[in-house]
Amino acid sequence: MFMKGEIFRKDADASEEAIYKILGLHPRIVHYLGTDDHTGEIMLPLLQNGDLFSYLTSHTNIPIAARLTWAIEIVQGLAHLHARDVIWADPHLSNVLLTDDYHVVLCDFGLSICNAPYYYKFARGPPPIYLCPLGYHGESPRRVDIFGLAVILFVLLSERFPFQKDLKPSFQQQFEALQEHHRICLNGGSYDMLSPFLHPYFGDIVAKCFNVKYQSADVLLTELQAAFLKWWEDNIKNINDVPSSVAVDYPQKPLYFPIELVQHKVYTPEPWVPQANNDDDEYGYEI
Repeated sequence: MFMKGEIFRKDADASEEAIYKILGLHPRIVHYLGTDDHTGEIMLPLLQNGDLFSYLTSHTNIPIAARLTWAIEIVQGLAHLHARDVIWADPHLSNVLLTDDYHVVLCDFGLSICNAPYYYKFARGPPPIYLCPLGYHGESPRRVDIFGLAVILFVLLSERFPFQKDLKPSFQQQFEALQEHHRICLNGGSYDMLSPFLHPYFGDIVAKCFNVKYQSADVLLTELQAAFLKWWEDNIKNINDVPSSVAVDYPQKPLYFPIELVQHKVYTPEPWVPQANNDDDEYGYEI
């Protein structure tokens, strides 16, 4: 990959190009500009604010209203993917871009798959801490997006990764979190929880994502938007109390778009039971 002028050029990838064409134009998907006639490179707008993970790790005092807005906008994008029968398959904060006006768009669909079979086995995916535990393999293939989204939501609302103290866990710490998620999935227990301030509003939603209780992002989006409105009503007096050190005009509320309903296919999968003694998870990590 390399950057040139105001266009970001990504190595030619027929599969990713096809996904962009399936998704079409959407406010929460990075604008696909086509491919270079000579090189076949995928062309996207160059967004100066970069990816959301890098932004979060390099900026402090980001208001909670902005982080909640980004959470909803990410789910808006994912709901559009699921409505087009596309699985993102690589859900993590580095694959979310921050626009010039500080809204977010999803990007990087190189691992995405359209019309996946029920027991599709993902060979590659996001960083370990975002990975869906093996025990959920019996769920629909959207499981990888829903669990990865749980981590994304947790980070945005907690300013740290699950079972970590900050936003910069080492690879070893990420792997240990993956192991803990796998243990909870197989043996029961609780995933990491939000702060007492946010848990009453968003705790159940994040927990349902961790436990892959959503079949797709459209229902999740409906519940998340409703929870945000309740939070807004209860906290409106404090929302404008932004520290003077924050010079950025962050968004305080998301724009709302019609929610596209996901058409759920009827699957007749073979019975499958997770095995606690598997040596590897879906992506090849030894757990």
